[in-house]
Amino acid sequence: MIVAPEPAPIVQVDPESLYQSAVADRMAGRPEAAVIKLEQVLAARPEDVDARLNLGLALLALERLGPAEAAFQAVVERAPNYADAWTGLARVAQRRGDLAGARGFAEQARRAAPGSAEVAALQAALSPELAWRVDLSAARSRLSGGLPDWTETRLSLSGRLREAWTGSLAVEATERFDDRDVYLEGRLDRSVGPGEVYVAVGGAFDADYRPEAALLAGGRVRIMAGLDATLDASLARYPTGTVTALHPGLAADLAESRLQLAARWINVRDENGEHRDGWAATARWQATDRFAMRLGYADAPESSDGATVEVAAWSVGADIGLTDRFVFRVGYLSEDRDAYDRDELSLGLGWRF
Repeated sequence: MIVAPEPAPIVQVDPESLYQSAVADRMAGRPEAAVIKLEQVLAARPEDVDARLNLGLALLALERLGPAEAAFQAVVERAPNYADAWTGLARVAQRRGDLAGARGFAEQARRAAPGSAEVAALQAALSPELAWRVDLSAARSRLSGGLPDWTETRLSLSGRLREAWTGSLAVEATERFDDRDVYLEGRLDRSVGPGEVYVAVGGAFDADYRPEAALLAGGRVRIMAGLDATLDASLARYPTGTVTALHPGLAADLAESRLQLAARWINVRDENGEHRDGWAATARWQATDRFAMRLGYADAPESSDGATVEVAAWSVGADIGLTDRFVFRVGYLSEDRDAYDRDELSLGLGWRF
C-alpha cells in the first residue's frame, strides 16, 4: 500500500512582521531585500501607505527613480498630507536635475508638516537664495630641518549657474621656501542623472613652483546603491616639466548619508616621464547636523610644487556649523617626505548665501 506524502504546511507570514523586517533592512542599507519584502506586504495590504512609502524610499536608494516616483505619487493620492511622500518626490526630482520641480514638492511637504526639520533642511538645500557659497581658508606649515615655514591662503566663490550646472572661481596665494606664487582656477560641474562630471582650468603667472597651466577633468557615476565609481585626470605644466595624473576610485555613502568613505588609486607620470603610483583614502562622519569629522591617509606621489616626491601623509579635521549659513573648519596634516617632514594647521570659514 502506497501512502501519498502529506503536503508541506503553508507558512503564513504575518504582513506586519514582514513590514517591520523590511524597514529594518532599508535602514541598515539593504534596499534590495526591503523591496522584495515590501512588495509581499503590499500584495496582502495594497492600501498600506506606510509600506508603499518605504517601498519608494528603498527604490530611491537603488536609483530606480521611475518606480520610486510612482510609489510616492500613489501615497500622496491616498494621503495628501503625508509629508515624507512629498519629500520623496522632491528628492526624485532633485536627482533628475529638476530643481524647480524639487522645490515645488518640498513646498508641499512644508505645508503638510510645517515644523519638520528634515523638510526645512531640504528646502534650504534647494533654495535659490542659498545657491552661492564663499570659502576662505588659511594654513601654515612647519618643516623639519630648520627649513622656512610654508603658508597658504585660498578664496573661492561657487554657485549654481543653471538647474544642472554649477561653477566656481578660486585664487590661491602660497609661499614655499621664500618663493611666492598666485594660482587661479575656474571650474564647471554638471549633474548627469545619478552622477556628475567636471572640468577645470588653472595656472599661475610667472610661476616658481605651482603649475604654469593646468587642465583637470573627471566625474562620478552610481554603480549600485550607495556606491559610486570616480575618475579624476589632470595635465599640469610646471617650470620643471609636465606632470599627468589619472586617479580611478570608489566612493561609498553609508548610514543614511552620515558616513562617506572614498579610496583612490594614484597614478602619476612625473616631470621626468617616470610612472609612479600609490593610494589615498578618506572618511567623513556627520556626527550631528552641525558637526562632522574628517580622516585621511595617503601613501602616494605628490607634485604640487613641480618636483614629484613620495609622500606618506595622514590628516584629521572637523566641520562645525555655526549657523545654517556659516561653517567653521579646522584641520591638521602630517607628511613624511623624502627630504623633510611637514606639519600643517589649517582654518577655514564657509558662507552660503
